[in-house]
Amino acid sequence: MIKDFDLVGRNARNIRGAIGEIIAWDTLRKMRIWTYKIGSWSFFPQGYPYWRGGLNNEHRFLTREQAEFVEDKIGNNISEFDFVGVKLKHGQHYFVEPSVEKVESVYLIEVKTGHPKTVKHYAKNPIRAFLPENVEKAKAVGFKVFLVIVELLDSWKCRISYREL
Repeated sequence: MIKDFDLVGRNARNIRGAIGEIIAWDTLRKMRIWTYKIGSWSFFPQGYPYWRGGLNNEHRFLTREQAEFVEDKIGNNISEFDFVGVKLKHGQHYFVEPSVEKVESVYLIEVKTGHPKTVKHYAKNPIRAFLPENVEKAKAVGFKVFLVIVELLDSWKCRISYREL
């Protein structure tokens, strides 16, 4: 049996989102921004880096206020941000135990994925992807807020744009 599946159709929204987040994760990693998925999602492969919560060993690069901000968003089911990201200072290696002192920037990252017609309004007005009060609170505790737009094009191509708010 063969069944066609329309990635543009409404029923494929979760799959498009997962594809876009994996593309964004790979793109950010190449920019030396190490990202952790907020919340678990069965679409992601085993071993994919997830936010495990709090100030455990894996997330020592956040201040207590930043970790509490992320935990509060998870606890209140606000899935506005897809990733927590960190860029280490030049010369620091990711494989060394991360700490706040070794960090250049920490990010909260939202990924929007879709056909160019459906995501173009985020490129024109990126604040539409967020609740403005959450952006201000995130910035107040030291996060940079980052929007990644993944446009799914024809012939297995995509266009990625990103912008700090």
